[in-house]
Amino acid sequence: MILFLFAGTARAQEDYETTRGDLRLMWYNTENLFHPTDDSAAGDDEFIPGGVRGWSYKRYRQKLTAVARVIVAAGGWEPPDVVGLCEVECALVLEELVAHPILLPYGYSYLHREGPDHRGMDVACLFRGERLNPVSHQYITPPKGEGFDQTREMLHLKGAWGRRDTLELFLVHFISRYRGSGITANYRRRQSARLAVLMDSVESSAPGNLVVAVGDFNEVWGSYSLEPLDSVRASVGPDHGASYKYRGAWSGIDLFLVTGKSEAYGISRAVLKLPSILVPDLTFGGVKPYRTYEGFRYSGGYSDHLPVLLDISRSRGPGSAGR
Repeated sequence: MILFLFAGTARAQEDYETTRGDLRLMWYNTENLFHPTDDSAAGDDEFIPGGVRGWSYKRYRQKLTAVARVIVAAGGWEPPDVVGLCEVECALVLEELVAHPILLPYGYSYLHREGPDHRGMDVACLFRGERLNPVSHQYITPPKGEGFDQTREMLHLKGAWGRRDTLELFLVHFISRYRGSGITANYRRRQSARLAVLMDSVESSAPGNLVVAVGDFNEVWGSYSLEPLDSVRASVGPDHGASYKYRGAWSGIDLFLVTGKSEAYGISRAVLKLPSILVPDLTFGGVKPYRTYEGFRYSGGYSDHLPVLLDISRSRGPGSAGR
């Protein structure tokens, strides 16, 4: 049985400390975390010194500090054990992020490889080795065809934690709507179908493991593109957490999917809505994520997405899963 968990309703910051599980996962779309050096990917030309966005080493260092602060703030009394990231350009960015003075004391390591994305944007993972021991990992290349296969790979990490717990984690960043939602919808559907097969395969081969997929799906649950994951539909609740705002409308496109031995664990989730990563929405009202760029105008913020959190607790008894 598959249990689908949206990224949850925002809770007050103090609740993150009291509701923390035995293992905390964080997902964060970092919005164009480019290193200022020019590389062979043409897609980074906007984010080099002298480029049209005015990207610089100073702005890059400010961005690293911002991401590091969010990671620490997402932990409550202790930073998250595993952090999935997307829109990361290269390994050098991750090397400098884990070595940042804010994160260095927590001993993060990282997983990354250069993928085929046309902009040089990749999915990556930070993990604290004392909390999660990677057993294996692999990258899953995008489906071929339709002219969209130069997009992000999926990352599958198998990790041991606790005394005898195993986590099968999939990190995904489905193709964006940069050419229009309808144009890329079929390709996102193919990505969804591949993810469903992978999760089912892992669950069948290792039924005692907890299987989690998290990422920026670039779609809300119930959309055409996510229909291949419809086997989870019966477990969808009314609690739709929103991590992204576009033209005044919040949507939950950063999602968690949980399957495997979910009944053995208590699971909770949240969208991290710290005041520092939000600004007033002067056009549509309310608040919105504090972005790094508004179009081509540098605003110096964090990201156009909010982080989402998943806490996993060992079951204290029957009926605790999904708390």
